[in-house]
Amino acid sequence: MLSREQWQEVRRLHAEGMPIKQIARSQQIAPNTVRRLLRSPQPPRYQRPERASVAAPFEQVILRLLRDDPALTAADIARRVKWPASASLLRSHVARLRKTLPPPQTALPTGAGRLSPGPVLHDFRPGWAEIGLWLPAQEFDVGHGQCSTCPVLVMVAGASRHLAACLLPSTAFRDAWIAHRHLLQEWDAVPHTLCWDTEDIQPLVPWFFAAQGWDLSWDTYLARAQLADLTVQTSFAMPALHAARQRLKAEFPVRPSAPSPYAFAAELKSWVDDANASAASTPESWARERFAMRAPAEASELLGLRAQGRAMPDDDGYVTIAGNYYLVGIWGARRRLTVEVTDTEVVIRSSGYHAGGFHVVTYARSWAQGVRLTHPQHHTVSTPGGSRTVQGP
Repeated sequence: MLSREQWQEVRRLHAEGMPIKQIARSQQIAPNTVRRLLRSPQPPRYQRPERASVAAPFEQVILRLLRDDPALTAADIARRVKWPASASLLRSHVARLRKTLPPPQTALPTGAGRLSPGPVLHDFRPGWAEIGLWLPAQEFDVGHGQCSTCPVLVMVAGASRHLAACLLPSTAFRDAWIAHRHLLQEWDAVPHTLCWDTEDIQPLVPWFFAAQGWDLSWDTYLARAQLADLTVQTSFAMPALHAARQRLKAEFPVRPSAPSPYAFAAELKSWVDDANASAASTPESWARERFAMRAPAEASELLGLRAQGRAMPDDDGYVTIAGNYYLVGIWGARRRLTVEVTDTEVVIRSSGYHAGGFHVVTYARSWAQGVRLTHPQHHTVSTPGGSRTVQGP
């Protein structure tokens, strides 16, 4: 940070006719800095950059939790939203947000309810789906001595009530999209209209991933859906999704011990298969509805959207992704690397010919937080002579 005295001295020397390069040598600063000081009518002063509140990404989900259960404590909310800061800071924000909630109202008369911003759902032709998160009260053993709540993305075909569900690590939109893409590929079809319940999804949760190329957001998703000629809307009146959540809540009560996410995901998959097999609708109704949906090849703009971006390792060689640290070797030092994330893997690629070849390192993704991972599953180096597997990151 340059001082006011340096600014004054540079301007005095320039006024006396001293060349810029000579001023730079005398003041031991760069010539461009001299030019900047000469252009500035005011002396330099330090300004702290504006930083978003740590609570900003969590406000919508905290408000949703308080609306659903006003008796929730700050500690309960911290466990559900994976609060990353101090407990006292969360308590102050919860107290502030409580004041913004409307006072309790009497029950609405029969037939009354909130208006949906979207069209009436039963007017849709077959081939649409309702999508949203179900938040189990159960905590999961995510490894490294940590337990955490994990949401489930639920997708229900609007006419046949055919179900799909997937456990995901967090409520961040990037994780919701990874799960949604997986469910669309599982159906091998894309609904022509996607009705999202977005209140529990946090589009701005920081993954500590400093890369301008990382732009997987609601805006990108909507733009790609528009390119694929798909309709995306949000709606509060979602009877099929609500019914699916109630069934999941009844089927998976809170257990005394924290299960593994992988065991729960397998159990969830088995239950979904049984629920679809025993549904009141016939397989023919699901086949007809699936036929009314778009083929995956016709929605490549949407399905081609991947959770990937660019990042540079820190001084210790770690790339920070989704709250964890993944080690790369000396080949990645001071270089921007390409990173792709799924619910199970983190793939780190060199963006060019780095230290003897093109490197691809694959880690198992950790669902815990603040973990440093140093042992990848695979590390492949490709050269003109072929590819080989090497040890370590």
